[in-house]
Amino acid sequence: MKNLLTLKTITFIIVLGNLQFVLAQDANHMNKQRRYDEISWLITHNANNNDIDAPQGFFGCLGGRNQSKGIKAQLQSGVRSFMVDIHRVNGELRLKHGSPNMCMMDAKDFNNIMEEWLRNHPLDIITLHIQTGANLGISGLDDIFYGRRTGYKNISNYIYNHSTFVSASRPANSGSDTYPTIQEMITKNKRLVIFTETNYNSNLYRYEFSHTVQNPYRASQVSQLWDTNKFIADRGVDHKTILTVNHFAGDAPTYNADKNKSKDANKDVSKKAVTAWFQFGHRPSIAVDYYSLSNSNGTIPQINEVNTFNEVRGKFTDPSNTSKHIRDVNVYLAELVNGQWKKVKNVAYNGVRAKWHLFYSFPARPNDNRALFFEHPNYNFSPRFIKIGDYDGAQSKTFTINITANQKSASRSFVQTTKLDPLAVYPNPSTNGTLTFKYNTEKPKTLILDLYDLNGQHIKNVTHKTVTGENELQWNSNGLKGIFILKGKLGKETISKKILFR
Repeated sequence: MKNLLTLKTITFIIVLGNLQFVLAQDANHMNKQRRYDEISWLITHNANNNDIDAPQGFFGCLGGRNQSKGIKAQLQSGVRSFMVDIHRVNGELRLKHGSPNMCMMDAKDFNNIMEEWLRNHPLDIITLHIQTGANLGISGLDDIFYGRRTGYKNISNYIYNHSTFVSASRPANSGSDTYPTIQEMITKNKRLVIFTETNYNSNLYRYEFSHTVQNPYRASQVSQLWDTNKFIADRGVDHKTILTVNHFAGDAPTYNADKNKSKDANKDVSKKAVTAWFQFGHRPSIAVDYYSLSNSNGTIPQINEVNTFNEVRGKFTDPSNTSKHIRDVNVYLAELVNGQWKKVKNVAYNGVRAKWHLFYSFPARPNDNRALFFEHPNYNFSPRFIKIGDYDGAQSKTFTINITANQKSASRSFVQTTKLDPLAVYPNPSTNGTLTFKYNTEKPKTLILDLYDLNGQHIKNVTHKTVTGENELQWNSNGLKGIFILKGKLGKETISKKILFR
């Protein structure tokens, strides 16, 4: 009887443990008053590349696998964010990884899984990071999400449209970096967020590298995931508040996913998240291979713990020009010693100081009584520092503190007064040929931009239009490489910038 009771007790504990795992990224276990970008999501890398959804044929799968569970099982386990590859293969829509047409998932099955889950789980928000094949086109995405093929379900009504979403926390004309709360997305039933690595100029399939930022993704050893270059921006826009940290190592030269390497890497998801959070100055989501394997705590409980940490975030603003991007802000940590704040260390990784751009965020973990100081060669900040202990805890709270950046006096010869910039242009350098122009003007102004080579030869007309308010324009150079000069005017203000396309 005693052994039976012990067995029942053990079974009950296991069931409870699994229940917590399943619900880890469910909205019931989040602070639903947090914004979408105030949540760290676990992302399954190449989620479709698994034995369940894409069974291998006689010749196996060239390129290996990335996950051991199918997408439905991933959802049941608590995953809510997925990296997937979608292609058009002989007229059919397929999810597959790599160039050979093998080990493919029918996009109809993927569509049906998404529809069923969204319909039956009204508190869940799903994010898709989609890499598309060259011949898929926006029509292929429409076929999948509008259910335009036989057997497909129309799930377009769930898709989040950032440009048209209006709520109390995201008023009209809020700009591209203001997201609604989880509760607002649930209330409006806009619970499917889609990013694509191809720019379709779509508000439903948002271009990944204009709206997010990622670190480098290639590593052949787990130790390389902790190299200095894994804590710098690689693709996307470095000030964007949606940060994807790639945390997976594969076998060179093809970088196929490896179960043992994944187990070793996945034990440190929480550590990687906190390290990246401070270094980038943005809350991270973590992309992993074989998410269900770990040599220590599971990946979802770890990301769930990260989501319990209180967060302090805000924006650096120059009151003399609110549209100006304040970049390259350094930070350091200090402790209170005999009533005075004493610097302890710079926020840095392997000796490389963190540089925060435009927005900032950091975790205020329980019992952290240090202060975080801001510094910049051209600005004084108000407040100059934030006492982490005033906000620390594990209550999943977010505190917003905007920082005023006042230009330092030019009376001292070594201080250069920065000329106010009427137009922000990023990313620069651009690795994908795309530029974003951000402006903020109360009255309508004419924006004229042209591109020239270094010899002064006119290359392209970029834009000529009337703009107003705070907004952004995206422009694609269509394959240009090298250094160019962007010239033009915003109203009466002259614009001249050197641009590098890599």
